[in-house]
Amino acid sequence: NNGGDGFVAALELLDGGIEVKIFCTGPVEKFSPDSRFYFEKLNEKYKSSIFYLDFDFFENCITQSDFIVDAIFGTGLHGKEIFGPAKKVIEKINNARNKNKKILIYAVDIPSGIDSDNAKILGAAIKADKTVTFSCKKIGLVSYPGAYFAGEIIVTDIGIPEKYFENYEEIYEAGLEWIAGRLPFKKPWTYKHEVGKLLVIAGSIGFTGAAAMTCEAAMRAGAGLLTLVCPWELNNIFEIKLTEVMTYPVEQTDDISIHMECLEEVMEISKNYDALAIGPGISTNPSTICLVREILKKVKKPTVLDADGLRALYGPREVESENNCDFSHVVITPHAGELASILGREKIALEDRLDANLEIVKKYNLVSVLKGAGTLITEPGGRTFINPTGSWALATAGTGDILTGIIGSLLAQGMSLVDAAVCGTYIHGMASDIVVPCTSKTSQTATDLFEGIKKVFLEVEKIKYE
Repeated sequence: NNGGDGFVAALELLDGGIEVKIFCTGPVEKFSPDSRFYFEKLNEKYKSSIFYLDFDFFENCITQSDFIVDAIFGTGLHGKEIFGPAKKVIEKINNARNKNKKILIYAVDIPSGIDSDNAKILGAAIKADKTVTFSCKKIGLVSYPGAYFAGEIIVTDIGIPEKYFENYEEIYEAGLEWIAGRLPFKKPWTYKHEVGKLLVIAGSIGFTGAAAMTCEAAMRAGAGLLTLVCPWELNNIFEIKLTEVMTYPVEQTDDISIHMECLEEVMEISKNYDALAIGPGISTNPSTICLVREILKKVKKPTVLDADGLRALYGPREVESENNCDFSHVVITPHAGELASILGREKIALEDRLDANLEIVKKYNLVSVLKGAGTLITEPGGRTFINPTGSWALATAGTGDILTGIIGSLLAQGMSLVDAAVCGTYIHGMASDIVVPCTSKTSQTATDLFEGIKKVFLEVEKIKYE
């Protein structure tokens, strides 16, 4: 009934004295009953404002308009690509907007051409400035590529009962108030051993920065105490680079990564820690990857797994046949390329991200943070969060290491896997958003986020403690 909503909007505008031209993209006999009802009302009162498609006249009208209301297709558009006159209308509207940036485009419920279930663009889509959607946001509005076309999203209540949504997928979007409520409350008399002890297993030759950024991010996110397990030959570098972090140098491989032979040591030291963060800069050495696999099997503490550590889930060949790991204590943070490798795919398309993340969660019984535009956090059972913070400013080396540190820190502070993942991702993206006015998106680097993290927690503390 998207067309019907458009007719109602036209009636309201015309009754308010606004000059409106209504273009029908389909035959009246195919209108839904509701659409037909409001079309007839329009036809009675404002017949001279109704037009059928003459593309030259249509193009002339839209280029001279102040605003355009898109009510061509709604949330019922799925699967099949748009073609014919409807596609041509969409293309002409977008072209008019490109030529005249002062034209404002409003979409009813969802921009025409977006599949509301998976955000896929079905041949062509309206590029809206604002989307007025009903009752709740749709997946196609907050996940990509659809989100790119939605503009500002305005949610309006039209009286749909809450119970109506019970039969739909559990997909949520967190806000700062929710995040602040989930983060641990720190008592005035608390001390470092009570607020989270994190063991970081990371770093190899050429990748000391990844480990260092993970550690600093974890401290900035509130960990009370942190130790970095690293190859012994790199220990001096970390001793100099990391002031607040303790180091634990261990046996190394020939290419200066952490060796499998240190497994017993790591298992022993891990007893003193609340959570683990594994993977940043750890290398692809088979011995190191086997070590990671054994740690995951034998140390059942909350663990965030990232970067090369993810190879423990899919290779090298020495470990591919071992499928007896219990990953119910693990959060993974892959980007789309890493997730594709784990699932044995060539690639994961933007519109397939939701299904792919659910697939990995079902396969390994873990929490997966699929990084990228509109980062997805999915837990066993299928509940998914779409993160609203961050931008392409985060598409730069090292930002994933910082996310690992934040999530690891929150796990060490006692948060559940999914809460740590959702809150960590939100904080990470918000930190980036906060510093963009100072750095620009183009020039932002990973270490710029540390200033942003501090400012995020200033906002959190206003909500949580004041």
